Amino acid sequence: MRSLPHFLILFIISCSSFSERTSSGEGQPSSSVVSELVDQIESKIEKLLTKEEDPELVKVLMGGDVMFNWGIRDTIKSKGELAPVKGLKDLFTTADLKVLNLETPVVSEKNWDTGKAYVFQAREADLESMSFLGVDLVSLGNNHAMDHGPEGLEETLKFLSDRKISYIGAGKNLESAFRPWIWEGKDTNLRIYSATNVAEGRSHYASTSPGVMPLDAEQLVKKLQTENLTLNSIKNGSKLPKKNSNGKKSKAPSSQNQFRILSLHWGVEYSPFPTLDQRKIAKTFADSGVNIIIGHHPHIPQGIERIGNSLIFYSLGNLIFGSRNAYLNHNIIVILHIKKSKLIKAELVPIFGKFQNEDHLVRPLEGKEAENFLNEIAVLSQDLGTKIRIEGGRGWIDLD
Repeated sequence: MRSLPHFLILFIISCSSFSERTSSGEGQPSSSVVSELVDQIESKIEKLLTKEEDPELVKVLMGGDVMFNWGIRDTIKSKGELAPVKGLKDLFTTADLKVLNLETPVVSEKNWDTGKAYVFQAREADLESMSFLGVDLVSLGNNHAMDHGPEGLEETLKFLSDRKISYIGAGKNLESAFRPWIWEGKDTNLRIYSATNVAEGRSHYASTSPGVMPLDAEQLVKKLQTENLTLNSIKNGSKLPKKNSNGKKSKAPSSQNQFRILSLHWGVEYSPFPTLDQRKIAKTFADSGVNIIIGHHPHIPQGIERIGNSLIFYSLGNLIFGSRNAYLNHNIIVILHIKKSKLIKAELVPIFGKFQNEDHLVRPLEGKEAENFLNEIAVLSQDLGTKIRIEGGRGWIDLD
């Protein structure tokens, strides 16, 4: 109600301006002048009635599994390279950072690993979809990153680097596979990691040779503890902070003001429930300072668990994935609302995923279909002790 007088004042000013510009002319004002006035008034009304975005807020969009075979390839062939993802564009533009799980090598030639039942392959042109959506980072800690061996991984990393898409969870050795992606801005410090416990054989895990980051909770916790000691020593002045991606000297960080996200490829395929072992691992990481766990691999979404101030998304399901089997359900994108390295709330966006009988055109769910699906996730989450508020076709978990 307090904004109403301001609106009236602006309206009168606009009308006065309109009157001055038309009084010297003859007859009625031109349609272009009227159109300009309407645009001005609409703009002022929108500014008055729309809540301004918090300039300190960072929105991090996290999505599930991505590959380009089967139904996705069919849709690309019939409708064009970007057709499967065009329906996601508007949603992606609302986020500051976009992170997906790339569950396929990107290679120029076939080099099948004949020891696997399913071997995925993307082409360099398929990454145009990632560029179109503005994807900043992909996790490679999964059971398909090594489908074409070390050579396929090396080529994948090259194609991603050429497109300026960062990656985590795989590398030339264990140290590089563990290395987090670090982002600093708006007084927020993010560190994002990736690991998997479903790689095909020990040879696919990074060691002194290339591979993916293994999900070994004890080892990862030790690495995080070592990282904390390093960050605290920098804070205490024993080391100088490095320059950030903008070339400016970063503020001295500490383990207390880091926001940590761990992308995990784990769980049982097509099960709506996490295992007891997963829940124990999740608590171990939450107790060790991991703020968010983003899970994938089951190909359908699972419930969400809150442990202290940490949130565990056991599975987001698929995102851009060519399956057509009968087990498919809709999926989730989560947008984390972070302010000064603290999670304020999590936004759940329901994504269409039942592609048994239609082209793979990925888009957000709307209306009653969105609400019904979110109610399913709310029930699964309630069983894990987490309440989800459903409003405006989105699910919300409030922490502030």
